[in-house]
Amino acid sequence: MDYQLYGFKIGDGIHFDILHRRLYRLTGDLTDKSVAFASIYFNDTMMRLFLYLLQHGRGKVVPKEELFEKIWEEYNLSPSTQRLWQVLHNLNGKLQLLGLPDDFIINIKGRGYFINYQEVIPVYYRVSELPPNLKKKETPFALSE
Repeated sequence: MDYQLYGFKIGDGIHFDILHRRLYRLTGDLTDKSVAFASIYFNDTMMRLFLYLLQHGRGKVVPKEELFEKIWEEYNLSPSTQRLWQVLHNLNGKLQLLGLPDDFIINIKGRGYFINYQEVIPVYYRVSELPPNLKKKETPFALSE
């Protein structure tokens, strides 16, 4: 069976949807039938960085040089420490809007970055169960798990 990474479930109620390039929080209470929804959209660089850290930075530090190569250089962009800092700063701001802690992504000076959150679970879907019109869709952000 062929499985594809859909995204990640982060904590209680936060979902990262790779194909649609968004992070959203869906909360509700079954007893009072209320639902709240908040969604954040990512630009290309922020999307690649967040996805790469979720895939490779859970439980280990990802060196800055690796991020430069995978997020910028492989897309013919020029990396710099300032660009990395700026994207991470903006990303952390967006994550905080959904209620994630300000230390969700940690910088270990001189070593790199990692995800400082235990409740990050990859979510997959079975390709054979998709409707025919969706089976051909590919996402440029679908990195292997």
